Amino acid sequence: MFKNPEDFIVEELPLYEPSGAGTHTYFAIRKRNLSTLEAINRIARELQVSTRDFGYAGLKDKHAVTTQILSVEGVTPERVLEIEQSDIEVLWAERHTHKLRVGHLRGNRFALTLHDIPHDRLPRVKGVMARLVTEGVPNRFGAQRFGNKNDSHLIGKALVKAKWETVLHYMLTSDALQVDDVARRMQRELARKPVEQVITSIPHRLRKLYLSAYQAHLFNSILEKRMPHLGKFLAGDIAVKHSNGAPFLVGDPAIEQPRADAFEISPSGPIFGYKMRMPTDDVRTLETSLLTDEGVRFEQFRRVVGVRLPGTRRPLRVPIQLHEGSAVGSNLGVRLSFTLPSGSYATVVMETLLAEIQVSEGGKF
Repeated sequence: MFKNPEDFIVEELPLYEPSGAGTHTYFAIRKRNLSTLEAINRIARELQVSTRDFGYAGLKDKHAVTTQILSVEGVTPERVLEIEQSDIEVLWAERHTHKLRVGHLRGNRFALTLHDIPHDRLPRVKGVMARLVTEGVPNRFGAQRFGNKNDSHLIGKALVKAKWETVLHYMLTSDALQVDDVARRMQRELARKPVEQVITSIPHRLRKLYLSAYQAHLFNSILEKRMPHLGKFLAGDIAVKHSNGAPFLVGDPAIEQPRADAFEISPSGPIFGYKMRMPTDDVRTLETSLLTDEGVRFEQFRRVVGVRLPGTRRPLRVPIQLHEGSAVGSNLGVRLSFTLPSGSYATVVMETLLAEIQVSEGGKF
């Protein structure tokens, strides 16, 4: 979809500014062709601190140019500003009182270049984007949530079901053993430790990522079952307010539907966990049937290999703010600038856009 990192530019929009005092240093980086965790690993090695001392609001795409804020404890802003890493630029650094947490983010602004769209398709592109502004974007988790090999959710499912041999099957591939320090350490430990103990030695952050990927897979499955009417309430829905994320049970779909049509609220899907608010009626049947098909019990999400999974509700669609759509290049190329709420994926916007254009063009541009 994108030919080089400069075709996918992301700027994180922070939820708040650093206070200027405290033991943590907040700092903004601009990285190129690096994942967030790769960037943190590099910076941690240079600063000679543990990666556990770092915080981030969200994981950013690897094949992109992204600007995001990180935090690190016990390192001065002056030392952070001295960081020298290829493909990483530190833009500023200031003190703050607490660690940056996942979700402490207002949204992301994107500037994307699609090189394969002819200029004469720009009116159609703008038309589709205008409809998405009115109806919303499917809040599907993007492919990057599921790892380079698209198996992170499978590892997460195996963790939830305590299928330790399946976890090893995915993690100890020959490719992983060549490049992955975690995989090599696990293989060594298998000779002297029980399998379950080896599994629990996987770094906490990595275990959490696998489990989050499985939660995302389940959410995507529900979203697909409710396409294309993501703004239409069903009996038993849990609605989410877009202004503050607050969930509430929909008593009468007919009464609440006008608020959904005005994009004040939307139906939600499950991020399964022990604190997740359960729907009722038809929606509860839909969601519990999915778990049955997966062979998973709701109770299994309480605590998995040392990771608590409280769960939440996630809106099935999200608003998009379109800033610009323009032609670039000589005959081919369209550039789009837009803002999405935290946790939503620009790649899903592009997939939706391209799918609709292809349908209107008979399957091709």
